[in-house]
Amino acid sequence: MTDKPSLKMKTRLTIWLCLPVLVLLIYMIWGIWKVSIKEGAKWKELANSQQLKSTVVTASRGTMYDAKGNVLAQSATVYKIYVDPVMLKQQCEARDKRIDELEDALAEEKDPDKIENYREQLAETKTADETFDELVEFLAVKLQLETKEVREKLSDTSSQYIVLQNEVEKTLRDEIEAKLTELHIDGVRGEPQTKRVYPQETLAAHVLGYINSEGDGVYGLEASYDDYLKGVDGRVITAKDKDGNDIPYRYKQSYDVQNGNDLNLNIDINIQYMLEKGLQKAYETNLPTDRVCGIIMDPKTGKVYAEATAYSYDPNEPSVISDSQVSAELAALKNSDEYETARQDAWSLQWKDKCISELYFPGSVFKIITGSAALEEKAITMDDIFYCNNHITVEDREISCWTTGDHGGQNLAEAMANSCNPAFVQIGLKLGADKFTEYFDGFGYNELTGIDLPGEVNSYNIHYLSWLGPVELATSAFGQTNKVTPIQMITAVSAAVNGGYVLTPRVVGSVTDQNGNIVKRNEKEVKRQIISEETSAQMREILKGVVETNKSSNCYIPGYSIGGKSGTSQKLDENAKGDTYVGSYCAFAPAEDPQVIMLVMVDHPTGEEFYGSQVAAPICQEVLSEVLPYMGMFPNYSEEELETVSINVPNVQYYTVEEAQKTLEELGFVVKVKGEGDTVLRQMPAGVKIEHGGSVVLYTDQKTEVEKVTVPNIQGLTRQQAKDTLEMYGLNLIAEGSAAAEEVSYALDDQSYETGTSVPLGTAVTVTFAVMNVASQ
Repeated sequence: MTDKPSLKMKTRLTIWLCLPVLVLLIYMIWGIWKVSIKEGAKWKELANSQQLKSTVVTASRGTMYDAKGNVLAQSATVYKIYVDPVMLKQQCEARDKRIDELEDALAEEKDPDKIENYREQLAETKTADETFDELVEFLAVKLQLETKEVREKLSDTSSQYIVLQNEVEKTLRDEIEAKLTELHIDGVRGEPQTKRVYPQETLAAHVLGYINSEGDGVYGLEASYDDYLKGVDGRVITAKDKDGNDIPYRYKQSYDVQNGNDLNLNIDINIQYMLEKGLQKAYETNLPTDRVCGIIMDPKTGKVYAEATAYSYDPNEPSVISDSQVSAELAALKNSDEYETARQDAWSLQWKDKCISELYFPGSVFKIITGSAALEEKAITMDDIFYCNNHITVEDREISCWTTGDHGGQNLAEAMANSCNPAFVQIGLKLGADKFTEYFDGFGYNELTGIDLPGEVNSYNIHYLSWLGPVELATSAFGQTNKVTPIQMITAVSAAVNGGYVLTPRVVGSVTDQNGNIVKRNEKEVKRQIISEETSAQMREILKGVVETNKSSNCYIPGYSIGGKSGTSQKLDENAKGDTYVGSYCAFAPAEDPQVIMLVMVDHPTGEEFYGSQVAAPICQEVLSEVLPYMGMFPNYSEEELETVSINVPNVQYYTVEEAQKTLEELGFVVKVKGEGDTVLRQMPAGVKIEHGGSVVLYTDQKTEVEKVTVPNIQGLTRQQAKDTLEMYGLNLIAEGSAAAEEVSYALDDQSYETGTSVPLGTAVTVTFAVMNVASQ
């Protein structure tokens, strides 16, 4: 027997020795595979987070410009004011330590001069508490915060980053930094951030929209062009050492920021202002429960010059309820369960663009479409006669005319001028359901217009052949069945008068990058031609006749050729009684070759008047009286018009003298320039209607004094005599009263300035006229 291990024993030993090593090796290989491959991305990210520092460089959002280059929306640099309470505490405590050092040095010092120096330093050095209190009071005042709140935040050493206020302007940030320098401390700083600014405030708010706290577009162009506007954030990646400090430049990698693109709008800020001013007047005068809206565009290109809803809001503060009545109603619900729901509803309504997002019955404005379709299909001729009889019976339904009288027999032009419902029922029935449906679709009512704004809705209609019976066809023919959006309505009327072309309306003309290169251009887009040039010319002539036949109830503007049509509809789907209305008006000019078209809609006026001719036509008249000369279309008065016409004096402040003179002289005013400047700084008068041939005084510098004249006595004079007398004194006449347009009338003892009053040259004097009693003269 031997003591040496056998081969079997050696083998078994080898196996037992190698097995743990093998297991360990397998485990190591598996661990390496898991870390490097299976979980590689995770560990790489963790390593980078410790070794690399990534700093985001925020892209600046693009700017929006109007058609003349005026800024409508832009991004500005503001600052977030924050405090590091730990650093601030250390800085303040250092003040007490410095005081102790000075006191020790003073106690040991023997040199009189140095003793005096130490004493001065001690007197100038504030204690920690004094420094802290002064800083708290300063910040509370400047940031308009409660002193207690500021003190608590500056004392909270549980965090090293506490925000005091966002969106602080640079001037205030500089004041805070100057105060810290004065106090010889640190710990309060300003961090740059971006703020969206709308310098025109409420102007064009529904077109522009606004951005939320995350910087994303909400409503309007901010939303529909968000991808173009927002840009791409940049990033700077640097390596960090073990202490978290940046390693030198060679370890740095940058990704350049790409600022957002700019939008160049077709909106003209001046036309937008004119429209909004008119809509606000309509809102205040007629007190509609469902607001007012309006659109002005080029019927030949689809360019939208202005678009608005009243009431509006300020996109700088979109959460503030702008309508005083709605705000008061909300305040009354402040502590109730209904408050939050009511506030959400108020916001939703305030931000909604009525022109594209709400439907209405267009009423008689739709007769333009019915008439155009019937002419195009030769279902009727210009000479066909249609009888009113005050009503018409279709199957079991009696359909009345809007008037209690009888329009008698009338051709198409006369029926349009009379806005006769029975006549258009007959026209619709002659056209037939098949063709009516075809043209309803062709004019774009069964599709979105494609306007480049978010939230557009489609029409609500029953124009399917299986549903469109004689009664439905009859009521549809005069706009009392189908519900459409205002943008669909003005786009369709544009097609009726522009030669028959259905266009896509566009708010934005082009998108450009930061170097001015065009990224996107919105060219004129023709969807189809729905009627012929000949039919369109006939419709233009018919609608021109509507205005000239009934001047007082249409958009008649002396010196201009205007075409237009009013509409009044009942909101039967909301009130079966039929006593809630929508009043609207659509006008275009010049009637022979339209360059501009305008639609105004007043939804449920609650005043004494509700017809479109009463609540909407005057707004179109007032706004277009300003828009047309602004666009370079000046009046051409007839001899008859010149005798009594009063013309609105446009505001030419900040025009060049040459531009101002041309604009005013084209309107028939006599221009007097005072001063030696090149730009108009003041004018007299402005924004009022004065007699044709009146004088406007322009002041072009600040040193020229306003010239004064004395108001003469014009009591008992005829209108012409009063005008001539005032003009001799350099004054203007505003004629009012029931006999203001009469040749044989005289001025009452009722004028805006008493005889002998000293007033600026060019002042407009309002005079009331009455019919002259010839027998008593």
